[in-house]
Amino acid sequence: MQYVVTARPIAAEMASFWSLLKDGTINAQKPDGAEIVASMKRAVIGGSKVSWYETCYCNPPLLHERSTVYDRFFNDVEIEPHVGPVHLEGERFWDQLRAWNTGKNGGSRHVDGIANVAKYVPVRIL
Repeated sequence: MQYVVTARPIAAEMASFWSLLKDGTINAQKPDGAEIVASMKRAVIGGSKVSWYETCYCNPPLLHERSTVYDRFFNDVEIEPHVGPVHLEGERFWDQLRAWNTGKNGGSRHVDGIANVAKYVPVRIL
């Protein structure tokens, strides 16, 4: 079944994500690595969210993809069945990742739409 996925990228993890996409690590993941890479090549970024189509036959949808890849690199993941024509609007996410990680956007590590996310880690002082 095909799904429309929308998620917010975690800026602090995008360099690592790009590296794993480019070096073949994610592509080699069985059974879904090739679909993850293909989905990221189809994905678009608009505002602070990335959207893409993804094929998955699991229940719940994208369980393995989320547990192995997506939950590490994205927040606020929303998955909806693709039931009709949906046009994803925005710029190609793959191009944004490349520009951000190769410095081809003026040397800035900032890409519009990718917000920096700080994680709260509780510290207990004894």
